[in-house]
Amino acid sequence: MRFSPKTYKLGKLRIILVPEERESVTVRVMVGTGSREEMDKEAGSAHFLEHFVFKGTRKFPKMFDITEAVEKVGGAYNAYTGQNEMGFWVKMDKGNIALATEIVGQLVTEPVLPKEHFNKERGTILEELHMYEDMPNSKAAEECEKLVYGKTNMGRPIIGTINSLESMTVEELRKYFDKWFVAENIVVGVVGDYGSDEKMLSLIKKEFAVLIDDQRTLPEKDKFNWDKQENARVKLINRKVEQAAVRMAFRGIKMTDERRFALELLNIIYGDGTMSRLMREVREERGWAYAIRSGVDQFTDAGSVMMGAGLPKNKLNEAVELIVEISLGLSGGNKWAIKKEEVEVAKDCFRGRLALDFDRPEEVLGSALEDSLFREKIYSPEEIIEKVEKVSLEEVKSLAAEIFQKENMSIAVVGNYKKLDFKI
Repeated sequence: MRFSPKTYKLGKLRIILVPEERESVTVRVMVGTGSREEMDKEAGSAHFLEHFVFKGTRKFPKMFDITEAVEKVGGAYNAYTGQNEMGFWVKMDKGNIALATEIVGQLVTEPVLPKEHFNKERGTILEELHMYEDMPNSKAAEECEKLVYGKTNMGRPIIGTINSLESMTVEELRKYFDKWFVAENIVVGVVGDYGSDEKMLSLIKKEFAVLIDDQRTLPEKDKFNWDKQENARVKLINRKVEQAAVRMAFRGIKMTDERRFALELLNIIYGDGTMSRLMREVREERGWAYAIRSGVDQFTDAGSVMMGAGLPKNKLNEAVELIVEISLGLSGGNKWAIKKEEVEVAKDCFRGRLALDFDRPEEVLGSALEDSLFREKIYSPEEIIEKVEKVSLEEVKSLAAEIFQKENMSIAVVGNYKKLDFKI
């Protein structure tokens, strides 16, 4: 696969350039902070900031200046916030690389955070919170994460709470920005036909000058430790809905754990695809779900394997009991045990998916930025595949035995029930 990232450092600011022959260029910044770096009273600050930087910067001072600058040339932009990181990107035709670099640079170095627009944006975010609250699947996922990660920064919703959002101020956002948007905590990436490295680095020097000259020290980050869990954790959120929205999670492994390659295969076999255990048994064999899927969350010091599904109200008990039986049986001892041929098929599936991922410039760049920020080594597709190819059946089953245990399990259900009767 074509992947040749070039790494540079300007002061403490890390730069990753990925040359690709295409008509577009994407400029992206990843910041090593997110919702977990907030105190309870400032919950939602990172996400609010992600929205609010677009409302004006020194060079683009008016509310719609950035939007107009991007859309006039047919470009695209977006941003996101997670527990561990935030991201901002602009994609344009290669002739507008200077403009794309300027906009992204402004977002992360010189946002105005205009007070006159603050309450309007607060209203927008509160409506976003209400929207997620009204979506059964989103609500089940939120409550399941609370069960998994407990009363910690990791277990709190990324968007914040009604109380924290209603009491938030522009000054608190500025404090969060000044504390975490430091050069040592930021990686700038570019993918596409940007010309010479020298030309691109010159643009970055100009538009990220504030960070290149930045000598601030990165504050100590949040450290997560698992609490003691002896039994499955279960929560019901009673609502009059037509389905039961179910989210099940098991404590997993952190992103630097070498067993993450075995976990990729385990997840494919478990519930990530149409040939997976969950899809075949719950949807295809029994018709109990339209959508059912598993996924993996991995952070610097923790992780989880999660499963989500919409299930028939009158089949909830049978379905959950079956899903638990499948989950606990993957490591061996019954008909659900993973077989060697399934691991080989999962490897083929992983290879194909990786090829498709690395055919998309945003995925290429995102992978390089995440590796640089959190793993301190950028893995090529060939290195990843080599790691995956070496995974044995025994390693997959051993990891399944460690993760899929009742005392690692949390289940959240949003549905029209007075109580939950399934047996686990």
